Amino acid sequence: MNLAGDMEDVKKWLQAVRDREEQALRELIDLYAAPLRRFIHGIVRNPHDSEDLAQEAFLRFLNHPQDFADLKQLRNYLFQIAHNLAITKVTSAPSRREENVEEFPEVRMEEGSTARLERLEREKEVKELLYALPPQQRKVVILKNWEDLTFREIGEVLGLAEGTVKAHYFFALRKMKKSLGEKGDKEHDGATGR
Repeated sequence: MNLAGDMEDVKKWLQAVRDREEQALRELIDLYAAPLRRFIHGIVRNPHDSEDLAQEAFLRFLNHPQDFADLKQLRNYLFQIAHNLAITKVTSAPSRREENVEEFPEVRMEEGSTARLERLEREKEVKELLYALPPQQRKVVILKNWEDLTFREIGEVLGLAEGTVKAHYFFALRKMKKSLGEKGDKEHDGATGR
């Protein structure tokens, strides 16, 4: 199924999902499993819990089928379910927090070993900064930068006003930039012997 096709094809596919047709369900999982795991991992920070909660999100989705006008509504609903499950997990029981650098995609490109090591180091720094953010800001950054949701869609997923989402994003980026600046200053001071 080409989901980038015309609206009529998308409506037929959405109906097939509601009717629990096997092929449509496989396509649904192929389309949203990795994004849901990444988003959940940003909250629970455990790859095993992320996998379990993503599966639970799909099961809950299937047990309560909705009528969606388009793919964005379906995606937002799945992210809402995932968000609620992840928050419940974090607040209800002590969870294992294991950092897994594979949860967020990296850009694949041919490069020399030095350039690759520098890129991996930058990615690690960004992930550390991301995990240092307050949970709400972290969720907004993940949904905006990794899942390409709009501020309005993020608000729908998280149950926040669009302006609040924008504020979380602004303050998150400001914190991350400030932390990068401080780290750069420390590295510079260390290199100059200060």
